Amino acid sequence: MDGDAELARVAAVRALELLDTPSEERFDRITRLAQHTFGVPIALVSLVELDRQWFKSCAGLDERETPRSVSFCARAIERDDLMEIPDAHLNPRFADNPMVTGPPYIRFYAGQPLTTPSGHKAGTLCVIDREPRRLTAAERDRLRDLAHWVELEVAVVQAQRDANRAREVREELVSLVSHELRTPLTSIHGSLELVASGRFGELGERAARLVAIAAKNTDRLIRLSNDVLDLTRLQGGRLRLRLSDVDMAGVLESAVDSVEGAAERMGVRIERAGETGPVRGDADRLVQVFTNLLANAAAVAPEGTTITVGARDDQTWAEVSVRDRGPGVPPGEEERIFEPFAQVGAPSGGAGLGLAITRGIVHAHGGTVRATAAKGGGSAFTVRLPSAGPDTERAWW
Repeated sequence: MDGDAELARVAAVRALELLDTPSEERFDRITRLAQHTFGVPIALVSLVELDRQWFKSCAGLDERETPRSVSFCARAIERDDLMEIPDAHLNPRFADNPMVTGPPYIRFYAGQPLTTPSGHKAGTLCVIDREPRRLTAAERDRLRDLAHWVELEVAVVQAQRDANRAREVREELVSLVSHELRTPLTSIHGSLELVASGRFGELGERAARLVAIAAKNTDRLIRLSNDVLDLTRLQGGRLRLRLSDVDMAGVLESAVDSVEGAAERMGVRIERAGETGPVRGDADRLVQVFTNLLANAAAVAPEGTTITVGARDDQTWAEVSVRDRGPGVPPGEEERIFEPFAQVGAPSGGAGLGLAITRGIVHAHGGTVRATAAKGGGSAFTVRLPSAGPDTERAWW
């Protein structure tokens, strides 16, 4: 192998980011299985570097690395297929190798090269015996299959690492939204509301309309940034419930108060029916759940209709439903509407995060939320919460 090709191969090995990492059961179970399958004292997953071979998994051997100069695996990766040495004492290339003449006294070696996603040979899955032997054709196939399993596990490790990095990038972006956008947006929104209030002089009709539109849009952007922050923290397990005994009547009253003004401006009434007992949960987050559901209902309810908030309790579960007379959820979309950024039916002006956050909060409480078609038209969103609450404070997602 020429120098440039070898440097590229070593770069590919290092890019796996497995060198000098702790043992992992996903690889150790393969070497243990190889030991048992082939009846050998030693089975290894090796990675060949510039001047050493390092063992990601070593069954039957205490060392984690050896010099490349004495490595059988360094020879094996020069091949495209399995390398088998039936008796190292009789092989002129290996007869005087310190690993043959001294511990671990290798007589038999079989190594199947491991290929990286980039197509380079990284190392081997190898089996070693202290007695001469030969593999049967079936045994060679088994060793190839086990080596392919190692390659799949390497791919899984890389995919998990890439996913973690993508999450870190997303969290950095969210942090940017939080610190660089939300703060000035809040300031701008406050200033626009002051101007609209007339404290600095009356505005003309056209100017007042433009300021009101700007204030409305900045408020929407602030809510969007808050939703993005909530969803990201929720998915990352960094927001936790603050549990206490919660008066559900007070939760529903707070949610209705938050939405009622906007609903009235759209010609929609909100009425409540039934009661529930207390539940153990996070009061603020439960208010957020029912505020989301009521705001969604008000956005789709036709003028002159009523949104009904129904409640009932069977001492074990508290159930609250929010029913509207809007167009309803299209058949087959009842689950998808709870996915982040899902948009179903007519555009609502939102980003499609409210229901995803709602589901996360409800699930963290040990409850369920579902959407169904309401009798007489429209939709019903039903939340069921265990009265005893979750058994421990836990991440939302």
